[in-house]
Amino acid sequence: MLTQAILGKLTFGQEIAKVFTSMQWFVILLLCIGVVLLFVECFIPDFGACGICGIVSLVGGIIAHAIVSKSVVQVLFLIVLFAIVILILILIFIRSARFGLISKSPIVLKQAAVPTDFADKNKNQLTGLIGKLGVTKTSFNPSGKFVIDDVIYEGTTNGEPLDLGDNIKVVDVEGNKIIIQKVEV
Repeated sequence: MLTQAILGKLTFGQEIAKVFTSMQWFVILLLCIGVVLLFVECFIPDFGACGICGIVSLVGGIIAHAIVSKSVVQVLFLIVLFAIVILILILIFIRSARFGLISKSPIVLKQAAVPTDFADKNKNQLTGLIGKLGVTKTSFNPSGKFVIDDVIYEGTTNGEPLDLGDNIKVVDVEGNKIIIQKVEV
């Protein structure tokens, strides 16, 4: 009984050794390409193209080795080995996303592109224009440009067309929209 167990382990050990000694060059190439592509996927987000190609390459390499070696033990060993490699790469990716290169990239910024109070800040700045007088810089039909205190703004009218050089007054501000009307001076 003990000799069978020893022989079984020896056979298993010999099978594992054959994985590394008798592997064909194209199988090694497929497996290396797969690992490299999965590693690249960890640091260059490309919507999964490298990751999918890497997994396909790994699976192709394992299937090619299975066809060539015809050994279940070798194939199971390769599956376990590359499952561990993939797990390690996933852990590297997670760590990098939290603390490393990926966390500092613009893809994983933790802030919004525009501050949440952006519209309120502009509204507060533009509400100071209400009641001020200016001159149209372009014709309004119903929108155009006008000048107040040597600053050019864009605005709209309530539907009335205005000509270049007309005197205007800011009557309302709705968010970023400045509403003006013609005045007689």
